[in-house]
Amino acid sequence: MKDFSRYIKIVQVYSDIAGRRKGAGLGIDALMKSCDDLGSRYFKKYPAEVILDENQAFDEQSPYKHAKYIDKVFLVAKRLANRIKDLRDEKFFPIVLAGDHSSCAGTMHGLKMSHPNDEIGVVYIDAHADIHSIYTSQSGNMHGMPLSIVTALDNKEAQINQPNEDELKIWEEFKTYTGNEPSIKAENIIFCGLRDYESAEEELINRHGIKKFNAKDITYLGVKAVVEQIFEKLEHCKYVYVSFDVDSIDPIYLPGTGTPSEDGLSFEQALQLNMQLLKNEKVCCWEIAEINPMYDENHRGTTAIFKILEQVTKMLIKNY
Repeated sequence: MKDFSRYIKIVQVYSDIAGRRKGAGLGIDALMKSCDDLGSRYFKKYPAEVILDENQAFDEQSPYKHAKYIDKVFLVAKRLANRIKDLRDEKFFPIVLAGDHSSCAGTMHGLKMSHPNDEIGVVYIDAHADIHSIYTSQSGNMHGMPLSIVTALDNKEAQINQPNEDELKIWEEFKTYTGNEPSIKAENIIFCGLRDYESAEEELINRHGIKKFNAKDITYLGVKAVVEQIFEKLEHCKYVYVSFDVDSIDPIYLPGTGTPSEDGLSFEQALQLNMQLLKNEKVCCWEIAEINPMYDENHRGTTAIFKILEQVTKMLIKNY
């Protein structure tokens, strides 16, 4: 029997400069500790490779007001994008373990670089929309901008900022890293667990007809029905990328994340949602982000997230 586990590659991105709170960069090591505590051989079976981070940038204030540390975030994203491209070209399935969620811009750019002529769908499991731009973000934190980068949507209709020339130069380079066409079409994004977003993002979501399911929808419809609707909507996409931000889970279950938001998924819903998605052969990459053990005193949440990682990987091996 063919050993499909050898086609899985773990990519670790410790980058932690794009979020509101420090600590997401510690999430990967916390997962590895949970693995050891549970007596699992996961990280021995799947040796990880690490993308060089720029976390030392936190020692100084960013010179970029409306897209903080954009120069460093872009550097990390380019490194990740190039590695994802290489892995996909070699027919591997990347599992990305990330710090803050800005990393997913690099992942999506990399997928587009490997599949330049194909439609790529995105299932974005997150409490937040992450589709602010340099023109609309009130905080300037870049973990809230990855989807605007890969869709090249500036959303100037809701503009509140006046970025300077230096900021805009890097912003334009970031958006167009894979060429003149956006890496992802906005209509190919589907949100799951979304509940905490601002008017500028809501207007953009409505304008482009982006489908979304909150936790109540998932509870009412059931995970299986939601996943069926997702793949019906993305039927025209040859490949699908799943990005799982752990703040999609309600903080009553998982306090260990930098941007908790109430009325989220349960652990069981998050597990079943990811596992059902990974059953579909179109899924080509899975990412998990924003685990922050600084806010999880007994590591109960991190241990539960590791169990999700382990179970999802097993499901992937069965269906890849």
